[in-house]
Amino acid sequence: MTLASSSPCKPDSPPITGAWRIDAEQSHARFVAATLRGAAKVRGAFDPPSGRLMVDAEGAKGTLAIDAASVDTGNRLRDRHLRGRDFFGVVKHPHLRYELRSLTHGADDAVQLDGDLVVAGTRTPLPLVAAIRLREDGDGEIACRVRVDRVELGVHGARLLVPREVELDVAVVLRRGE
Repeated sequence: MTLASSSPCKPDSPPITGAWRIDAEQSHARFVAATLRGAAKVRGAFDPPSGRLMVDAEGAKGTLAIDAASVDTGNRLRDRHLRGRDFFGVVKHPHLRYELRSLTHGADDAVQLDGDLVVAGTRTPLPLVAAIRLREDGDGEIACRVRVDRVELGVHGARLLVPREVELDVAVVLRRGE
């Protein structure tokens, strides 16, 4: 699996602990994929993710869910194809999910997330390096950019037109509470 993560949050943030929910209005899930053998880049987005996070002395667990049918690349025909069996198979698999098993605080604002990405019924372990910070208003932020191999994630369509590597950009704002 190709994995390269980076994110633009500030250092010196305290660890995020407690129960959190994702604020969809301030969060995003986007992607960039090259097409036509890399000659053009297609940018796309999904409706904002939903989910919960719990971090305590016992560890961390959480789920981030994205409505797979909300994929939007600005081209209705392409989006319909992405929703179909060749890609996301939204009829059988309506959500893309990241299921967090653990969160380890690193240096500065870095955090190591250990979890699985579930796409089109395929569960793939996907460790991530993300930026994390607690904002002055008490909300938290987690942001990550990662390159993934879409075929390893269960997304098989258009192998000759769309390269295997896709860049994901996910940023969530967390609000305290269940």
